[in-house]
Amino acid sequence: MILGIYIGAALMSLALCYPVLFWLKKENVWDTPNARSSHEQPTIRGGGIASLIVIFFVIGIWVCPESPRLGYAWIGGLIVLSWVSLRDDFGGVPIFQRLLAQIVAVGLVNWALLANDHSWGVICIACLVMVAFINFVNFMDGINGLVTGMIMLVALGLVWTFPDINWLCKFVALALAGSVSGFLPFNFPKAKMFLGDVGSITLGFSTAVIILWIWADNSTVSNPLLLPIFVLYFFLEGGAAILRRMLTGEKWWEPHREHFFQRLNRSGYGHTRTTVLIICIQCLVILFIWGAVSYKWPPILSWLLSLLIWVGFFLYVESKFMDTKEGSLPKL
Repeated sequence: MILGIYIGAALMSLALCYPVLFWLKKENVWDTPNARSSHEQPTIRGGGIASLIVIFFVIGIWVCPESPRLGYAWIGGLIVLSWVSLRDDFGGVPIFQRLLAQIVAVGLVNWALLANDHSWGVICIACLVMVAFINFVNFMDGINGLVTGMIMLVALGLVWTFPDINWLCKFVALALAGSVSGFLPFNFPKAKMFLGDVGSITLGFSTAVIILWIWADNSTVSNPLLLPIFVLYFFLEGGAAILRRMLTGEKWWEPHREHFFQRLNRSGYGHTRTTVLIICIQCLVILFIWGAVSYKWPPILSWLLSLLIWVGFFLYVESKFMDTKEGSLPKL
């Protein structure tokens, strides 16, 4: 049953990628390389529509009948985000419109999951964290296979590490993992399509909803404090890039190439090796979480080990980058 859901979602997404690619080419939705890009060839963007359709389908047939409040809030948030993000992929949308759409979307699901049992202060903090996460995911769409691979690992890791989460949440997580797995052949190792904003924003949003859902139903997990470790890399990577640009007086909200994964790619690693290295580290981090659940490690140990390995990775990237001819760029 579990394997069937994952494979079914992957096959459905894979099949949808072909007409999506044909339509986007017809509409000339190309991501043309510029000075801030990590790719060198014009590439179709917006391919995440295929995965998004799968997520819509799964929420509609499973979540809405069983948990209408969450299901319709989730679908409402996806509609708002996909409408604004697709417009952005086609031609650009002002940042305040994108941010407003994200606030509306996360507000809906936080109301659905937390309004009855938590204060407005907690809800506001959860909304802020989710908006940050959505944008950190979006920032990482320029390296082949990175976003899709990481979301797949997060979703599968949640199911594997916390087998007692409710069946509905488990099935949706498996479908999310399958939906990005089906897209992966179009994005890695050579990118025929990027997720685009319509993919990265909505998939990041859905990943955040699943984690919030598990956290809100914390009777199904041994320690809710382990949940943020699954997405720790996104916050460390995104936060460090923003801090780096703020310290140098640059406009941190504009596109740039100062993320660690971009610097590693520019140092000569290339897309494939960069993605594989980060994916391998994420697998190790999930093992740290699994160890805390299965062998009753103190959660702080999993946090320390995860922080240590990610910081070690960042230091390695900086050392590699500073050995290149572009090493004069500001260090963090």
